[in-house]
Amino acid sequence: MKTESGWPDVDGPDFDGAEFNWPGERRLFIGVAPSAAQQEELTALLQQLKPPLQPVTPANLHLTLLFLGQSSAVQTELLWRLLQTQQLPAFEVLLDQLELWPGPAVYCLTGVLQHPGLIQLDTVLRQAALQAGFLPPQHALRPHITLARKAKLPPEPAPQTPALLLTPSQLRLYHSLSTPTGVRYLPLASLPLQR
Repeated sequence: MKTESGWPDVDGPDFDGAEFNWPGERRLFIGVAPSAAQQEELTALLQQLKPPLQPVTPANLHLTLLFLGQSSAVQTELLWRLLQTQQLPAFEVLLDQLELWPGPAVYCLTGVLQHPGLIQLDTVLRQAALQAGFLPPQHALRPHITLARKAKLPPEPAPQTPALLLTPSQLRLYHSLSTPTGVRYLPLASLPLQR
């Protein structure tokens, strides 16, 4: 339900602001996670990646839909309220290509942005983020799961490419947290995708 100002009603039954109470800013993004079976398959793939590649931690495997960057609790709460009023379509995406991206020096499992639900969801997320005061993203959405960092050259021998059909049921808000043992991606909140 929207108020006269056009913003969703924060006192409505569907809103829980408990997640949005941190001081300062957090580095955030919105994404989806592979299923447990797909995470196992990807973990087996990670074990084939040798130095100098730096495989990601299996618990960090995800597909980013929108990078938000440094975010205050107030701004993030507003974005989440906006998303709760939107149709968030379910989608599927086939990830079936291994690619080295030299710019960010990452090795990824990639797919093509073609499913209507994913295209619509991308639009909804971008518009809500702009309404909440986030800067527009620097890049168009390229569906991918990062497998390794510090990737200057592709691995040899090249691993067998899996074909993962992601069909997530939840949209997740993640906190990218730097720790002494490396970055961790912590889910802060989730919303259902509608089939």
